[in-house]
Amino acid sequence: MRTRPTRGDAAPGADRVQKVLAAAGIGSRREVERWIREGRLHVNGVAPAPGVKLEPGDRVTLDGRPVRWRAVAGKESHVLLYHRSPGDALDLKIATSRAAEHLRLPRTGGRWLAIQPLPPVDGGLEIVTDDGSWAHRVSRGAHLLTMDYMLRMRGPLTVDLVEEFRTATESDGETLTILQAAANFGEGSNHWLNVTARATRPALVRHWWAARGIIVGRLMRVRFGPVRLARDLPRGRSRAMTPAERGELLAEIEAAARPDAPADEQPPTERRNSGR
Repeated sequence: MRTRPTRGDAAPGADRVQKVLAAAGIGSRREVERWIREGRLHVNGVAPAPGVKLEPGDRVTLDGRPVRWRAVAGKESHVLLYHRSPGDALDLKIATSRAAEHLRLPRTGGRWLAIQPLPPVDGGLEIVTDDGSWAHRVSRGAHLLTMDYMLRMRGPLTVDLVEEFRTATESDGETLTILQAAANFGEGSNHWLNVTARATRPALVRHWWAARGIIVGRLMRVRFGPVRLARDLPRGRSRAMTPAERGELLAEIEAAARPDAPADEQPPTERRNSGR
């Protein structure tokens, strides 16, 4: 076993273990610190101090199992917008190469992470990244953002029910925050409902309508904060999120997190439905 370097003689470009493992998508910095306190994380067979720096060649294990990591310096991060079909599970826990092949994601050598992923039964806009630090930063504030959904309804939908849903505050014992709801009534029992919500799980929306005899046959997320699902992004395909889009997403999270931000403040992005 080689001797661990001290902080003073760490190799140039070395980074703290918390930062490196967070960037690799292994866990958040707080999680890594907790693993160290609990004695679950080891570097070269030794329990490290929280501020120890990793160098190329260091062997990291968590609960005795090897952890794949790579240096942060020079690492190109990827953030993708992915159009997932309903029923197509976003299973990123399988091997990276298999996940990339199944979801048609590029192979980066890193671990793909999903930001506030939808349940398998639902679909639409997903955000995935191989940058653990960026994923943690966005995930912490994603509940503050508003989301747009398109729901395909089956049952006796009425204007009164839509208004009741718009003002609903609870479903299955959990809080609902519905900001907008507008129906496109079709023929017979099939209809579409455009919904804007915040911090509201899609499962709660399904449960609310099911309790009133109306089935949500399809739920699609078409907007995630300031980012919209574009018409030219086919199902099962992804594209890189532009630096401008990343900046807008982080800026909207920071704005929503301000203590003086109104609870019902609408996002600065223009309201319009994608028509999907």
